[in-house]
Amino acid sequence: MKKFLLIFSFLLIQFLAVAQVKNEGIPSIRNYTHKDYKAASQNWAIVQDHRGVLYFGNNAGILEFDGNLWNTISLDNRTNVRSLAIDNKGRIYVGGQDDFGYLEPDAQGQLVFKSLKGKIEKQYQNFDDVWKIYTTSDGVYFCTVSGIYFLQDNQVKVYKVPAQKSEMAFFVQDKLYVPVMGKGIYELKQEKMVLIPNSSAFGQSVITAMLPAAENKVLLVTEQEGLFTYDGYTHFEPWATGVKSFLAKAKAGTAIALAEGYAIGTSQDGLLLIDNKGQPLQHLNRDKGLQNNTVRSIYQDNAGNLWLGLNNGIDYVEINSPFTLFNIKNGLPGTAYTSLMDKDRLYLGTSDGLYYRKWSNRQNPLETTGFRQIENSQGQVYNLQKIAGHLLLSHHNGAYELVDDRAVKLSDHRGAWLFMPLKDYPGYLVCGTYSGLYLYKLVGGQVQFQWKIAGFNESSRVMEEDEAGNLWVAHGYKGVYKLKLEPDLKKVQRVDFYNEKNGFPSNLFINTFKIGGKLVFTGERGVFKFNEGSERFEQHEELGKLFDENVHVRKLVEDQNGNIWFSAGEEMGILKKQPNGSYEVEKNTFSKMSGKLVGGFEHIAYYDRANVLFGTDEGFVHYHPSFLQTKNVDHKFYTLIRKIEARADGKDTLVFAGAFSASGYLSVQQPEERIPELPYRFNSLKFTYGAISYSDIDGMAYQVFLEGHDKNWSSWSPVLQKEYTNLGEGDYTFHVRARDIYNNESAEASFRFEVAPPWYRSLGAYAVYVFLGIVLLFLLKKRVDRQIYKTKLKLEKEQQKALLLQEAQHMEEVLKAEKEIIRLNNEKLENELNMKNKELASSALHVIHSLDTVEKVRNQLQLVIENVNDRESQHHLRKVLRSVEDEIKVENNWDQFELHFNQIHEDFLKRLRVDYPELTHRDIKLCAYLRMSLSSKEIASLLNLSIRGVETSRYRIRKKMNLEQEVNLTEFILKY
Repeated sequence: MKKFLLIFSFLLIQFLAVAQVKNEGIPSIRNYTHKDYKAASQNWAIVQDHRGVLYFGNNAGILEFDGNLWNTISLDNRTNVRSLAIDNKGRIYVGGQDDFGYLEPDAQGQLVFKSLKGKIEKQYQNFDDVWKIYTTSDGVYFCTVSGIYFLQDNQVKVYKVPAQKSEMAFFVQDKLYVPVMGKGIYELKQEKMVLIPNSSAFGQSVITAMLPAAENKVLLVTEQEGLFTYDGYTHFEPWATGVKSFLAKAKAGTAIALAEGYAIGTSQDGLLLIDNKGQPLQHLNRDKGLQNNTVRSIYQDNAGNLWLGLNNGIDYVEINSPFTLFNIKNGLPGTAYTSLMDKDRLYLGTSDGLYYRKWSNRQNPLETTGFRQIENSQGQVYNLQKIAGHLLLSHHNGAYELVDDRAVKLSDHRGAWLFMPLKDYPGYLVCGTYSGLYLYKLVGGQVQFQWKIAGFNESSRVMEEDEAGNLWVAHGYKGVYKLKLEPDLKKVQRVDFYNEKNGFPSNLFINTFKIGGKLVFTGERGVFKFNEGSERFEQHEELGKLFDENVHVRKLVEDQNGNIWFSAGEEMGILKKQPNGSYEVEKNTFSKMSGKLVGGFEHIAYYDRANVLFGTDEGFVHYHPSFLQTKNVDHKFYTLIRKIEARADGKDTLVFAGAFSASGYLSVQQPEERIPELPYRFNSLKFTYGAISYSDIDGMAYQVFLEGHDKNWSSWSPVLQKEYTNLGEGDYTFHVRARDIYNNESAEASFRFEVAPPWYRSLGAYAVYVFLGIVLLFLLKKRVDRQIYKTKLKLEKEQQKALLLQEAQHMEEVLKAEKEIIRLNNEKLENELNMKNKELASSALHVIHSLDTVEKVRNQLQLVIENVNDRESQHHLRKVLRSVEDEIKVENNWDQFELHFNQIHEDFLKRLRVDYPELTHRDIKLCAYLRMSLSSKEIASLLNLSIRGVETSRYRIRKKMNLEQEVNLTEFILKY
């Protein structure tokens, strides 16, 4: 018999697991109002692309939603959108009023509507609303009440309906069905509408959905007549009569097929989920969390959860989850503290009182009543326990027993925490209270109060009994007490107190739990056991290593299988007992519960493989351990770059709008040919991104990395934007990835771009620089050539004037006397020759000065040549340099001057070098200029010195010549 029960239980659990949609509680529901998505209220259609982004057909257009940001895409004629569909290539087709088409990313990644109306013959271009779109391997059907428009090979064919107007068309099992009011259901065969035999029975019925059913049948969902099956030929029969009366009142408006059954949206009473046998599994309406009761559209996303397009808003229903809720929406108010499953009843205790309802894992949601409050239980409930067949309630007002759905008070004391039977005293119960311990006894089937146990008055909320019969009472802010009772149980015989002096890290948050029949203690951090010999608390070798050393273990609960359910820090999870006695830590499954348990009063109750309850501030969470999530759930999720903006001149410019395009279709990866080059003024960028996940989007964390700028990935952060400023020119690739609450990482998103150099560092600018340099050198050469030419002309004119003067004087002297003329002429010629040599030397010095300037230009030109990378430019510059060097020979000018100067001044410079070898080249030059009687200003100009610098040089020469202070240097030079 026992073996049979085990097999039956196993089969029952498997059946429940296959059912998929949870029957217990209410699934998590998230409401999105028209204020959230900033568009119209009504939503008619929903699809999801291969990236995970959702699209909603709204009266204002197409709503795009990635879990974080909403965007509205308008049709060309600004009408409402009634239908959406997506093909196997990812193209999204859109049906509006008097228009249809598809979405395609533009050059900036913005999704835009592309109309197909131009491909329709003009006589068929007026068709009102497109209510349904079906994508097939052959083409796309756009269904209106006046005709079916079929897109194939970029051409549109039109199939007229067999009446002026039809109902909505349905594509099921590769067949297109068109219900026609007053006639029946037609099937499109060989491009003709053919009436299905026996379908005239539905001539007066409004068919709201036709869906695939078992045995290759078709399920018909009518507005008020219920559900029917069609065998594909001629036979129709009613189905699922268990929901017929409900649908007759609620009015079915839409439906979809699920892996485990069907979801039916009504216009009067929300959403009904049924299994493949037509039995109701879940019913959700406005009272249970929906925004309103009119469901216009239903869609099951790639995570197995439902999206509802409502008459006013959008709702997300997380049906593919082992977690559901009991809260105010079930008629259960208050914060959750305790629970108890007793036979066919579920008791839930909250801060508002104790509530109950009939319990079954296979209840009919259409017949289930809400929670009822136990009479006389109003107020704070702490515990409900079943001991020896008695339901004992621990309440802020005292200790109670449940009798006939009424709480009966057992004594006058207030503030009961819990009851605990004494193993060495059968029939006796100790009640921990706000102010010590109270004794109760089971007498004649009744629980009777005995007395307060004297000698201990501390609050006793956490209490366990060890193997020796000692009571351990943990106080969250003081420590832990070990109590030994007198044999008559009237008072405490001995009290031992332990705190941080006995091995705990502090006096705070000390708790005690019973695991494997032995006491385990936890403190502000760590897990401990008590050493009787040393009277100290030591780290628990086995359990301590399973938790982080600095985490506060709040709760430990052992189930019938030896698994330990825990709450530690903000996390909760389970230590699964392994066959070898060790434990395996499982936390990811419960990441959704992080930080939700009631702090200090954590309630974890394991009942069986189908029922575990957790207490939260907003009610109870029901967990189904054996719930199997939809098999086709793809745990891989994407992170997408949704927007890139460039900041320049105080304005934001859109760089990328979030949708990559590959051959006109949506793509997850950036195509190679779509790598933008941004102007240098767009070098400050803001990236907006997000993970495409909807159930746990608030727990997402992100890492970013800008290749070409960052050295490593950033730390994890919930921030959805990243800004970079003042990027230098070059190639960059922005990377981003996400991590969900289960520590799963998304596929990485990336965006490559280039920042162009500023105009003054561009190749064009460098070419201009080279050109201007060549022009400058050319002009400089022209100027030098012109200066040399002018100097040459000046010398020639002076020579001519000197010759004319000589001739005139000669003629004059000839008239006076031949001898005198010869003597005077020779003397004068000698003087004039000396003078002209001096003037020639002076002019030569001016030329040298000019050539010095050219030399500097030549040096600068050489630097330019060395810095220019363009070979052609370097070639032209070298030609200019050679022409300048050919025209002037700077290195020979002084030698020529010196030669001429020595001839005039009797080897003055040669003698000076021999007599004063310490004189430098510059000193020799200065002496030559002094010999020529030049002023300090003229000398400063020739030597490129200041007047003060000339005086300093004169002083140095005096020292080198060892001249006395009274000797004038100029006079010395002139006489030398």
